[in-house]
Amino acid sequence: RTCVQGFIEPTRFFQEYVIPGYPVVFKGAAKEFPAFQRWTDEYFLSLEESKEWMIEYELGKKETREGGQEPISFADYIKRYNDEDLYCVTGLPKFLRGDMPIFGPLNCKFVLTKLMDDLVMWFSSGGTKSVWHYDDYENLNCLIKGKKELILANRSEMELGHFQREGSFSKVDVDSVNLNTYPGFSEITFYNATIEAGDCVYIPTFWGHVVRSWGRNIAINAWWDIYKTPFECTPPDFSDWGAVSLTTDSDIGKAGEEVIKDTEGARELSGNLRLLMWSSLSMRKSGRISRFDFLEALSEFEEEILGLLESVHGSPQDMTEEECLWYLISWMLTKINIWTLEK
Repeated sequence: RTCVQGFIEPTRFFQEYVIPGYPVVFKGAAKEFPAFQRWTDEYFLSLEESKEWMIEYELGKKETREGGQEPISFADYIKRYNDEDLYCVTGLPKFLRGDMPIFGPLNCKFVLTKLMDDLVMWFSSGGTKSVWHYDDYENLNCLIKGKKELILANRSEMELGHFQREGSFSKVDVDSVNLNTYPGFSEITFYNATIEAGDCVYIPTFWGHVVRSWGRNIAINAWWDIYKTPFECTPPDFSDWGAVSLTTDSDIGKAGEEVIKDTEGARELSGNLRLLMWSSLSMRKSGRISRFDFLEALSEFEEEILGLLESVHGSPQDMTEEECLWYLISWMLTKINIWTLEK
């Protein structure tokens, strides 16, 4: 089922949707959140922390990935966003996390302590348009205010999506697709999900998507690391996001035993490697890949892989180049836990 009423329990969510990689809409699931009633502009401005808490916004509601983000206090953004072409994309401020209970399908200690990456606020006066892109994280997005339309495509068709290797997005104009320049779009099967305030949608890793918004629009999405192995779900001893450690810029390896420092370019390369390996598997019905094919695919990235190892661990003085390469491959497999190699 692609649409269910309210949230479902975590074990079912992971078994039926996350592990196989199927999107799903949870109708009305966020209507019980305190934020659903509280989050007016007046409420935000009444909070003393809003005057000092710095967030980031993008200039322009139609995303291009060519511009950067600008810092601004949360209160100043509230005073400007209705009259200017601004789009707030920022980590959910800590002083607002108490208004957001843990999303029901993620309410597992293992998920929240080992897999969680970030909680992001998407806030505008409406009229935003994203680029055509994919995420190399799992994504559960809850809409608190407004309306959104998502156009999605299965990751099995990502080769048709004209994605750039660097940046995980396409330069196609989402308002007017030139099929001479981007012929693959004529062959993709697209799916539509239109959600309203109170709905949540799960977007699987590597599914292509574009998002549009209408009306005063606030959404909060949770990103977590890929993990495709069944696990036992035990509830945490906390009930809201205020107790969850969200470390967007501090590490890229929470799902494995290693906690690895993130540096410029390391997160993006990590995502590229995950995409490469997932693509190799997604083309095979058996879900298996030979060691030869796996290593042949990785050979293209040998220099980048060694560079990533050095960037996250420092110069590997006591390891040969071959040992370094195998060490990083081993780490990638431990971290993502989704590939099976044939002997």
